Formats: sequence, structure tokens, C-alpha cells
Amino acid sequence: MKKAMSLFLILCLILLNGCQEDEEEIVILDTDYVFTETLGEEIPITSMEIPYSETIGNLDNFIDIFKPKDINPIYFTDSMIKTHQVIFNFEHTYPMNEMSIYNPQLDDSINMAQVTIYYSLNGNEYKKLHEDYTLNDGDNVISLDQLLIKSIKLVFDTNEKQISFSDIGFYLGGGYIIKEDLEMSEAFLRYDGWTGADGIFSFDMNNGGDQIGVDHQTTGFVFSDTFVGEVYENNKLRKSSTMLNNSFGYLSHDGAFNRDQLSFDYPETEEGATTPIVPDSYIGTTARNLLSNDGLVPSYDSNGLLTNENTGTMWLSNEIDNEITISLPQITTLSKIYIWNYNETPTLGTKSFKLYSSLDGVSYDVIDTFDIDQASGDENEPCTLEIDLNLLQTKYLKIEILESYDINQVGFGKLLLLDKNNNYVFGEASAAVENTEISENEESARLWIQDGVIINQKLYVFPILVKDTVDLFEVTDVSMIEIPIENERFAYEDAAYYNTSLMSKTNDGGVIYYGAGLMDNTQNDGYIYIYGYKDLFGRNLVVSRFLPEDILNMNAWTYFDGENWSNNINDSAPLINHVSAELSVTYMAEGPYAGKYMLMVMEDTSSGIISYSVSDTPNGTFSEYTQIYETDESSLYSGVFSYNAKLHPNLSTYDRLVISYNVNTVNVGQLNDARIYYPRFIVMEEVNKN
Repeated sequence: MKKAMSLFLILCLILLNGCQEDEEEIVILDTDYVFTETLGEEIPITSMEIPYSETIGNLDNFIDIFKPKDINPIYFTDSMIKTHQVIFNFEHTYPMNEMSIYNPQLDDSINMAQVTIYYSLNGNEYKKLHEDYTLNDGDNVISLDQLLIKSIKLVFDTNEKQISFSDIGFYLGGGYIIKEDLEMSEAFLRYDGWTGADGIFSFDMNNGGDQIGVDHQTTGFVFSDTFVGEVYENNKLRKSSTMLNNSFGYLSHDGAFNRDQLSFDYPETEEGATTPIVPDSYIGTTARNLLSNDGLVPSYDSNGLLTNENTGTMWLSNEIDNEITISLPQITTLSKIYIWNYNETPTLGTKSFKLYSSLDGVSYDVIDTFDIDQASGDENEPCTLEIDLNLLQTKYLKIEILESYDINQVGFGKLLLLDKNNNYVFGEASAAVENTEISENEESARLWIQDGVIINQKLYVFPILVKDTVDLFEVTDVSMIEIPIENERFAYEDAAYYNTSLMSKTNDGGVIYYGAGLMDNTQNDGYIYIYGYKDLFGRNLVVSRFLPEDILNMNAWTYFDGENWSNNINDSAPLINHVSAELSVTYMAEGPYAGKYMLMVMEDTSSGIISYSVSDTPNGTFSEYTQIYETDESSLYSGVFSYNAKLHPNLSTYDRLVISYNVNTVNVGQLNDARIYYPRFIVMEEVNKN
């Protein structure tokens, strides 16, 4: 009996929910009105929802844009809750200047006296704009502050009498309309071969550069983790799959866009698809570790403390009769060299060595012979040996190992070179005999591709090196890979791998990573700007710049310190908080922000909120964020999230800006659904002014 009564009550609630009684049908004559997305026009309402109230009136007639304002009112009678709520939905997200409400003076009802107005970017989560806004009889015009709005919700108190209003209108403001680019998004939902990826970056394969609206024949893409296999078209589930750590793609601009213009590129062997860009050059106990940031805190600092775990952080060789060569990009005046001895097992450290210098890499002069103490093996090991180089001019240094504390192996922890201004100096380090063994956590090491820039028909990208940890994974370094472009394709099999100083752990506890976004600004000031972020009390934007000819000379790069440009990465100043791990900064030569630089992010990396900020210069000051779109892919499953938004200048025109974001899930099993893991696209279309 109780069960039957419960079912009866539920049925009553369902019937009451949103119950509307139609008036006698009113015929509304069409006019020649066409919504042209021009400033000041009335925006068509696509749907109207009244979730809790009983109403009288025809909702379709009420939202008909041709309806005269004084006919077909909506009457609100009863509500399941203490208020009436009305939701108006729109086809796209519009910048709204104002709204109008018409309160008729009717004998059978009272007018809406006060209303609280909420707005939403996605129709799910609302923010309050006006609270208890007082309405008059007749016409009411309410400012919407040029906000971007996808849905509007009105909330007003119930009354013993029925409440009515007979018209509402919403009017287009200036700026950008935000639309979902379903055609582009669905083109990346593939069923055979390449079947999804994240980390999408795009490049003009013909001209290079990052200018909006430049005609070109082919856009190139680089992706990070990539699915290859087959997907059932009917239910979008994966039939088979292989995960690659990165891949490439191309979009041909031959005629109007269609999905067949997309193609994808990765090596294929008899065993199947393989990852094109692999981390082999960056793992193991090789000499390249000596100049890297990994394991030294703070990084690139003579006061840095060295870890006692050699998980690809130090140099170790099975050959004591060995030598290390350091090659600098150019002849440099050096003041000091700091050396940390091998610290995982101190008895494997170097005991004595001879130091040489050279200007040409052929003829070397002896500087001196040095003894060096063992490291302690402690978790935070200070510098073991400081050598004064007396303003030595050199391009090459060579360390000849004379003796080890062990009879079979020899190692060093870290090296740090300082120039005459006490700036650290970066170069390439190699050993005559390298140890190719890798640590356990490097067995699954991988490169996730970040952004890049094309210089002289070569793509330079800045992947992060990822190693697994007990809990999840850790980014340990940022590298640079040079990929030739041949016949509008990436010749990744001929790639050259370089080390960089683009990651640093700072003395305030932060970590700096560069490569999240690059902007070729050479047409304006001659520089290429590389953006990154500092993780400390949030994720803060940082910026460095270099001339194109200095792409391989890290010592010529400078970092904005808030006022000037410094040679030290640790001086990188935070420009704006809440950025994402992938982002874009784009020069806007035309449009509402002509002459400014637009930063595009997903706030806090994975909030689902896509926002932009503008600045007069590439290095700030950046404005407060303007939120433009809130993703809804989380509705697919619990655990699905979106992240890393960016603008693609090579896919954009000034009246149509193309933005992408990624979709993933915390539940690995859900990745069997191919609808989750592929790029999504939205566009910003400028409001017509005439």
C-alpha cells in the first residue's frame, strides 16, 4: 500500500512539473525579419523552459520573435517551490547588450514586480547578474553588460494571484558570438586508423608564422597521446586500439572543408603503428643529464641541492677511462664551474679529473688537474667543487676522468657553468662512453608534444619528458626537436634532438615549464615568443623570447622578469594566473582587439571554462579574463573532463577565430568510448556592425 501511495505521489509531481495550459491558439503572422547577427538586433529564443510552475499560455507563441508584445501573455499560477523560474535558451552564446520585459496591465493577473536574473554559458550552471530587480508596468529595459550568454534564467516570487508578463526580448551587443563547430569536431571523430588524440597544435606548412587569415594549402598538426585502431560507427566503441605517445596530421585546404581533407601520419611496421617521436635521446644515465634541471633544486643555481636518486638525473658510466665534452653554442667568457659529484652511490663518484678548454673543438689546452670529494649520499647534497675559470674564453670544455672512487664505474651528479655576468651557461654534454641502461621508471618514459614554431621550413617543437611515478607521472624536462618539412609533410624520421634549459625548479618552491604556446611575432618586433607557466599558488603565465637565428642558442634567450628581460629562467615573472598547460597568444591585426595580443586558455587547465585575455604587448599587462564558453562533455560520463584550450591562427580568419580543447576521463575504462578522446572546436564570430 505504501509503495502504491509513493508511486501515486511521484506521478502527481511529474504531472505538476512544468504543467502548462494552452490558451486559444493565436495566429502570428510572419514578417520579413531575418536575424543577421548585427549589433542591436533581437536574438531569437530557441526554447523556453518552466520547470516548476503551472502556467497558462502558449510557450511557442510567447517566444516567437514576430509576436506583438501585447498579446499572448504567460500566466504563472502555482509552483512546486517558493518561486517561479523561467529559462530562455539560445542557439549560440551571444554578447548581450540588454533585455526587455513587457508587463501588461491585465485585469485577471498581477505583473511581475521583482525579478532575479541569472545567466549561463552552458545552460547548466548559472551566475547571478541582477537580484530583486524592480519592474514597472509596461516596458522595462535591463542592461546585460555585454555578457556572453547561452541561457537566461528569471526567478520571481509566487503570489496568491496569478502573475503574468506578455513579452521578453534579448538584444545583441558588440564583440564575438561563440558557436560550436560541430563539423570540425566531428571530422576528428574517426573510425579507422587514427581514432583520437589530445594535445593538438597547428602549423602553416607553406608559410610558417602565426598570422591569422594567411592563405595556405596545408595545415599541419601535432598530437600527443594517440589512439590507433578501429571504432564501431554504430555505437562509437573501440573495436581495437593501440596507444601512441604522439602523432602528426594534415588538413588540405582544397575547397570547402570536409572530413576527407584530414589525414594522419605515424610509422607503421609489420607489428603495427608505432610512436614517431621517442624519448631515447633523453633517458638513461648519459652525460646530457649533467646540465639539465632534473634533480637539482633550485635549478641552474650554485646553491642548488642534488637528489640522491639517479632516475635519469645524473651521469654514470661503466668505463672509467672516459671523457666528457661540453659544447657551447658560441665562444663564451666563463667565470666559474660548479660540480656536484655522483650522489646516489657516493663510492661511484669521480675522484680526480683533468679539465681542458678549446675554441675549435680540435686543439685543447689544459686548465688544471683537480681532486674532488665524494658526495654524502644525502637527499639534498650541496655543490662538491667550485672552480674559478678566471674569465676563460672558450667554446668547448673537456673533462678527462683520471680516477674514480670505484674500480668499475664512474659518475658525476651535475655541472653548472657561469659566464662573466654570473648567468648560467647552457650547452650540450656528451661522454666518450655512455651507459645505455635506463632506470625502472624510464621504461615507460614518453614525450608529450607541446607547441612549436616553423623557421626556414623546419618545425621546432618543445615536448615534455614524462616519467611514471608511484602515484601517477612526473614531468622531468622540456626538450626541443627539429623536424624538417618536405613537400608539406613532417619528415620526423630525420628529426634532430636537442636539450634545453626550459624547465626549472625555483627557490620559492615553484616549477617553471616553457613550451605551452609559441607566437611568431617577427613581423612586429623580430622576436619569437615562447610561453609557459609557473606552478606556484596556481598556474601563472610566463614568457621568454628569442630571435629566429638563436633558436639553437639557449644562452641568447631572455625571460621577462616583470620589468626587463633577463638571461635567467628563474627570473620569469608571473603575468596572469589560472592559465592552462596548453594555451595560445595571438597578435590581432584586425577586429575588436586590433593591435592587441589575445591569450586563450582553459582556466586552471581543466575547469571547462574557456576564456581570453588581451594585452598591448606580448608580455602583458593582461586584462581580466573574459569567459566565452563552458564545455559540457562531462555529461557523457562521471569522470569525463575537458582541458587545454587554445586559438589556432592558421585555421582562423579575423571574423572567425577557431579554438580547440581536449576531452579525457579519469576512468581509463571509459576510453573505450571513442566519443571522449578527440579534439573539440568552437569558433568566435564577430558581430556585424552594419
